[in-house]
Amino acid sequence: MKKNNTLKVVLIAILFTALLTWLLPISYYSGELITDVRYPVGLFDLFNYPVMALYYFGQIGVYALIVGAFYAVFEKTGAYRKVCDRIAKLFKGKELIFFAAVIVLLSTIVAFCGFNYELLFVLPLLASIILLMGYDRMSVALTLVGSIAVGFIGSLFAKTVYGTYMASLSTSYTDLIWFRVIMLVLGIGILFLNVFLHIRKIKRAKKDDETKELIAEKVTVKSKKGKVRSSIPAIVIFDLVLILMVFTAIDYSGVWGVSVFQTMHDAIMNFAIGDFRLFANILGTTMSDAAIGTWTSIEFSSIILMATALLAIIYRVKLSDLFEASKDGAKKFALAAFLMVICNAVTIMVVNQPIVLTILKPLMSITNGFNAVTLSLSAFISSVFYIDPFYIADASQGFVIPYITSIIEDTTVYPLIGFVFQAMHGLSLLIAPTSFTLLGVIGYLKVNYTEWFKKVWLMFLELLVVAFVLFIVIMNFA
Repeated sequence: MKKNNTLKVVLIAILFTALLTWLLPISYYSGELITDVRYPVGLFDLFNYPVMALYYFGQIGVYALIVGAFYAVFEKTGAYRKVCDRIAKLFKGKELIFFAAVIVLLSTIVAFCGFNYELLFVLPLLASIILLMGYDRMSVALTLVGSIAVGFIGSLFAKTVYGTYMASLSTSYTDLIWFRVIMLVLGIGILFLNVFLHIRKIKRAKKDDETKELIAEKVTVKSKKGKVRSSIPAIVIFDLVLILMVFTAIDYSGVWGVSVFQTMHDAIMNFAIGDFRLFANILGTTMSDAAIGTWTSIEFSSIILMATALLAIIYRVKLSDLFEASKDGAKKFALAAFLMVICNAVTIMVVNQPIVLTILKPLMSITNGFNAVTLSLSAFISSVFYIDPFYIADASQGFVIPYITSIIEDTTVYPLIGFVFQAMHGLSLLIAPTSFTLLGVIGYLKVNYTEWFKKVWLMFLELLVVAFVLFIVIMNFA
């Protein structure tokens, strides 16, 4: 606990939320804001909510374990380390170009797809390359967590980010689009600057045992004839998985009105020979509503598992070795998976004991109508407690956005409200002890939360200032 204080911080966040339910009455929105009696978290609740988090959010942890298993088998092909060595060698002396390219690529993917913990898929590869270049674990964490946060802050067409707020506020993807592009570009610039300032201080990272575990091992795989097996099939499989994840997560219908993928999906799933629906039965009920453009980590998990099995078949990994490697790979992600799941106990608490609106009411009462400061603070607090934008924006839940729109009736500022909430949610990903993106990355890298906070707080303030300047410009000129 002393060595890895991130777990301690998460447990304190859960206990603090439980304490708040004893101090504050509950509030909920049902046509009007209703404040009721205190409804505190009891002793049995305190132990039950983490179990409920495992039930409702367990797929997040399972996804992390599956990624770990994939990389363990990927390592056995020999291609994993070869790729890392080649990239590290290619960018030797040009490391800044590498970091710039990775930050731009990942931030843009998030801005379009809304990926959060899904980008854990690139974490082991990114860690191996950056560590082989001679940098430290913090360099990896800054690059990946920062890219995801910046992609959220400047979200463009992500259905799970701006699209979620858009649906509740009745706005569109094109509203304030150029301001969001500007925010994304400026965010990328700020992140790159902070990564540059960090890596220039590092001459050679100390390779302790924990760091060595994060670097892919050198493995030589030979055929029966004694020839070294080509790494091309493994590289192609990895690339295809990543491309497929990005391609299938973009909201084509909502953004551009492209319905061809839904039409294609319906035709495939309804194809029948007699009364037998061939592809519907082959693919399974899971894919019944999974048209391209709607895929999530559930589908990605299946794809990664298939890719793992395909690697094992192509490189003739024995079944016993496959299970052993998968177990070892999952172990590397065990802490990250646990942290990402357990932190959701906070969301479950404030769903069952709704105290967030009790906190927001005095803030939103300070001014009349739209105010960037009070709204931003309310959005940030909401994002810390409600880890997923869905719980903030969805009107059927009767949570934050419905309450905000009851106070701010001027519909012309609704696009800006959506922008404020996505920006504050992205900022919360950087520092909140409930951010499962952050917890997953630093849990895997074994970076302490306090160490992370000391490194990232200045970048947090820089992004916050830039966001506020944009909000003010929009309020006065847009």
